[in-house]
Amino acid sequence: MLSVLFLCTANAARSQLAEALVNQRYAEHFVAYSAGTQPKGIDPRTVKHLQAQGLSSSGLRSKTIAELEQDIQQQTQRPALFNFIITLCDSAKQECALLPNGAAILHWNLPDPAEQQGLALFEQVFSDLELRLAEFVRFNHNPQAALQIEPIDVFKQFSDNTRLQILMLIEDEQRLSVNQLCTALKVSQPKVSRHLALLRECQLLSTTRQGQQVFYHLNPLLPEWVAQTLSTTRVANPSYINQPLTRIRQPVNTQLQSQLVKQD
Repeated sequence: MLSVLFLCTANAARSQLAEALVNQRYAEHFVAYSAGTQPKGIDPRTVKHLQAQGLSSSGLRSKTIAELEQDIQQQTQRPALFNFIITLCDSAKQECALLPNGAAILHWNLPDPAEQQGLALFEQVFSDLELRLAEFVRFNHNPQAALQIEPIDVFKQFSDNTRLQILMLIEDEQRLSVNQLCTALKVSQPKVSRHLALLRECQLLSTTRQGQQVFYHLNPLLPEWVAQTLSTTRVANPSYINQPLTRIRQPVNTQLQSQLVKQD
């Protein structure tokens, strides 16, 4: 079970909404806590909005970081250690430097809904938290299930045009052989093989043998953030590999045209 601490100034609205969201929607993977740098008590509209969303406010209270750490230590008989700390305002962001914790830190600077009349800003902040938390959980709910690849290693491969095209082609076609990649990129077999070796070395690609042919495909254990980055790059740049794709599919197109001519 991974733990996440949400920090804001008053611990009155934003961090309380986030704590309730995580503990009631993602309890399978996370346990959430919240605290404030200057807690002022829970805004009644926080409770009202949670109820409107079908969420309970049971167990929520406004507290300092020190009070939270004391509560956790009493409950678990261990020091309070968090896997993630997410700050929700610039003021709370400064507190992270004071926490003796090896947590991964994120900063989401959201407006304080308690500072405005009515529920409109509560609805906006809650919707923003829903989107951010869904993405956060998607990428972080099980960090041991995927390969641990450093971002610098991924983007080093992305920074080379040939290797980026290889990755995009394979992402598009699912699997390709060395010969297909040579045809697509119009480069020599030794050069393509060197690039493929680098992509395998950093575990972005895997291979499957079919008869005498070796096919390259994306590593099925890729972290989701890597697969998503590659997929987004491909979708956002649809023409980037147009010509290489045309060369791969040329033999297929030629064969189809021949069959159509024979049928006529």
